[in-house]
Amino acid sequence: MEQGTAVKACKGCSDMYGISDKLEELGVEVKYMGEITNYMKEGRHMLTL
Repeated sequence: MEQGTAVKACKGCSDMYGISDKLEELGVEVKYMGEITNYMKEGRHMLTL
């Protein structure tokens, strides 16, 4: 993140674990990830964990 990498988390998953607020406090963009398909179609590179 310090070097400009966008860090995002799936809201559905993070809500399930009760950590959405904590992730947002850390600077992680928390949102529903149905749009990952669109990213792949655009040829974006992603690292998922």
